[in-house]
Amino acid sequence: MKFALYCSYLHEKPYQYSMPPLGLGSIGAWVKNNCWFCEVAFFRQEQKLIDWKPDVVGISSATENFSAAVAFAGDIKNALGIPVWIGGTHITALPHTLPDCFDVGILGEGELTVAELIKIHYKSKNPVQRLADVAGICYHGEKGVVINPPRDLIPDIDILPFPDRKMLGEDWAVPLSEEAHIITSRGCPYDCTFCSAPVHWRKKVRFFSPEYVIREIEHIRADFNPNEIFFFDDLFIGNLPRFKKICALMKERNLHRDILFRTYARVDLIDEEVADLLADLNFHYVDFGFEANTQPILDYYNKKNATPEKNQRAIDLLAAKNISIGANVIIGAPHETREQMEQTRAFIERNKEKLHRCSMGPLQAPPGTRVWDYAKSRGLVSDDMDWTRYIVDVEHLDMSRDPYLCETMPVEEFTAFYEEFYRLATEINLRGKVHKMGVDLQRSRARERAMRAELDALKGSRLVRLAARLKRK
Repeated sequence: MKFALYCSYLHEKPYQYSMPPLGLGSIGAWVKNNCWFCEVAFFRQEQKLIDWKPDVVGISSATENFSAAVAFAGDIKNALGIPVWIGGTHITALPHTLPDCFDVGILGEGELTVAELIKIHYKSKNPVQRLADVAGICYHGEKGVVINPPRDLIPDIDILPFPDRKMLGEDWAVPLSEEAHIITSRGCPYDCTFCSAPVHWRKKVRFFSPEYVIREIEHIRADFNPNEIFFFDDLFIGNLPRFKKICALMKERNLHRDILFRTYARVDLIDEEVADLLADLNFHYVDFGFEANTQPILDYYNKKNATPEKNQRAIDLLAAKNISIGANVIIGAPHETREQMEQTRAFIERNKEKLHRCSMGPLQAPPGTRVWDYAKSRGLVSDDMDWTRYIVDVEHLDMSRDPYLCETMPVEEFTAFYEEFYRLATEINLRGKVHKMGVDLQRSRARERAMRAELDALKGSRLVRLAARLKRK
């Protein structure tokens, strides 16, 4: 049996294929370990997947790519006539909308569900009749879409193998030799109104043990030797005792030597001790979801314990340690005024010399979130809308097409303000690129010096001198 995995993405958006989809890598690794009869492969090119002639295809898709996923599923059906399954945040939030081109929707955590479905497909002459017994899926029944009871989340995620990065390949915008990423938890301990993580992970958070994380870091360094490792959790430092244990183990095993780390953080978790740990363990890049710098909008986003004062304190603490800081900002909340947006922009402007990255955009309404419910109540979104409207071109914003949520400003005024803010973000990002080039150059020179020292040491060793004499003879 052959099972193909594919991540729906937009070819014209390079950021979408900057790094491999570790979720599919984890599913692939689990299936390989638990379905001996199944050959698993991941594809980025649609035609190569079809040419492989799999028995089943599993596609993962976010909302902005869902229309592309539907189109490709139709192509697979026309070419091969095989079952196509869909997973990811979008179908998990809207299982009742399962399109006809998909046989099954996999809701939430996928490893156990996919393995069970593969075994059913392999053993059963009529797999469709067995779907009613599979927890955590939706499928087409006689009277419409059937949504089965949810599957229990894996209680101890340490049972999972490392994501199969070799299966995912190295044909990514950011090569694995430059930056590899790692996800050391599932879910987030917070519940922001605009975030789909609580929907996907059912408002629960689970952590890989510190020992598991250390083993995976060692695995990544041994197999790929990247310049940087990006901790891509929703919030890597969300469990501070665990974070400190991971740091202690990294230091004990010298895993922080000759490498840089990057992670996301929250302003309310940053103090002198955490800042010292981040600096000491070479977490050179730290990014914050500030979102806003006015208390009413932070409260609207349910950014618990976040305040404008803590935003500033987090920047000051990390900047003092020469840590490269990134800022993520959202504008256009329903009742956010221009004055409040100006205050957030002024906060970024004041700190632009301390920031090296700035990502900003209009508030969106991911399905299943409270912002989605609000947007739906106003008729701005719907279950059968054109999902390509979620593709936001941050360089050329078109709020006449994108769902526009802000009630306090005309679209034209908002767009003009956005463009002004975006120029500031662009300035910060350009400065950040120059900074990173300098960091990379310093590290390259340090490696060169180390290699020359090693070479000089070898030239003076007895074994090298003996080999040279033998070669002359």
